[in-house]
Amino acid sequence: MKWKQRIEGKKTKIIATLGPASSALDTLTKLCEQGVNAIRLNASHSSDPQSLVQWIHLARKVSDQLQRHMGVIVDLQGPKIRIGTFKEGAIVLKEKALFSLTTQEVDGNQDRVSVSYAGFVDDIKPGDPIFIDDGKVRLEAEHKSKDSVQCRVIRGGRLSNKKGVNLPLTTLRISPFTDKDRQDVKAIIQEDIDYIALSFVSKAEDITRLRYFLDQHNRNRIKIIAKIERQQAIDNLAQIIDASDAVMVARGDLGVEVGIEKVPKLQKMIIRESNRRLKPVIVATQMLESMVNSETATRAEVSDVANAIYDHCDAVMLSAETATGINPIQVINTMARICKATDTHVKDLRIQGDYILQQRFENNTIATSFCKAAEQIAYENKAKAIMAFTSSSNTPLIASKLHSLFPIIAPTDEAYICQRMSLFRGVLPMMMPTLFRDIQSWSNMIVLAVEQAKSLEMLEKGDVIVVTAGIPIGKSNGINSIRIIRV
Repeated sequence: MKWKQRIEGKKTKIIATLGPASSALDTLTKLCEQGVNAIRLNASHSSDPQSLVQWIHLARKVSDQLQRHMGVIVDLQGPKIRIGTFKEGAIVLKEKALFSLTTQEVDGNQDRVSVSYAGFVDDIKPGDPIFIDDGKVRLEAEHKSKDSVQCRVIRGGRLSNKKGVNLPLTTLRISPFTDKDRQDVKAIIQEDIDYIALSFVSKAEDITRLRYFLDQHNRNRIKIIAKIERQQAIDNLAQIIDASDAVMVARGDLGVEVGIEKVPKLQKMIIRESNRRLKPVIVATQMLESMVNSETATRAEVSDVANAIYDHCDAVMLSAETATGINPIQVINTMARICKATDTHVKDLRIQGDYILQQRFENNTIATSFCKAAEQIAYENKAKAIMAFTSSSNTPLIASKLHSLFPIIAPTDEAYICQRMSLFRGVLPMMMPTLFRDIQSWSNMIVLAVEQAKSLEMLEKGDVIVVTAGIPIGKSNGINSIRIIRV
């Protein structure tokens, strides 16, 4: 089956999380046909690394059958801190009561419960807030002993076994790259994956630590997504974005840590800074949450997805909606329709002059100047598309970050580059029929690429395209040439 990539339609990429509701071969195939561009594997729900490997193989099987270049993302669990268990299964805490968290293994009761992080007492300070169960119960640390922290209940409520703990103002000495993460990565890095998402990032060094681990195993092709979900990550945002290859606005834990009322502002800020620094940015968590148990999305959810697209995110991500929801196929159909409608409106606004034509980057280079020129030439000559040849994915990424009016066809001769570009907004990855090093001239390269694009129904006779490339061919040395071509 040869996949036909229609040039019209949505530009925003869709990431679907694989789970029990979507792990059947037929179901996952239909999801990808409906508009999924990348598949996320959630390591938090995997106790055995080999189950991740099996899911990677399933994703690649579907990708191969459809002849589509799907991205595969493994999302690491990170240092999720949890309370232990209660003798009676649950308790109810009253406001202003005293309650202790201890690193000892104890049966929880009305006075205390264990906490999973061994360094908890060392890291916590009197006055630090402690949120449990997504902030439904809130404590404040008052006194420390050798193995316990006595807290005052600020917001009471029911507390049951194994609930998560958030420490928004506490500097944790634990690395976000945990022993479980290390074992998961060891199991998957020899597989065909494209991105690893690192949870609970606090500083740029967290990213470089994982990158060093990948380099040691000669797997530097795998790119790192920084999940922004801690106040400390917001405090170090620019450095984290610079150190990472892509960014995820992880709105679940972020909302717990900073307050849900601040999430919209921070989402816009993270997207803006990621775009300025030429990094793909994903918006995640509760995008179509009601569709876990419903066949339709709410109007508020549709507006939420659309607003992320108006802010120029690259991708929107679905979690439980596709992993455990009642109808993952309907979820993707709904998301694709929202993306297509909003992307079309964004284009209309740009044409009407309501949107800034050029994106301002943190650091301008020769490549950014060429891409801006290509965009302007395409606009003035009513082009159908921009064709950006690439050996590294850098030029298509820059072109996409200009919030281009045009689809960006990205010919390359490496499958992993195509898969990497599955997260780039408005970019259509395309494998060349032959290796760059075997092509004799730039003119020959353009002819081959245009014929391939025509066979995939991206282009047709009479279309005007603007072509960018770096000469000599096949060298990752940056864009230095532009041509206007009529197909």
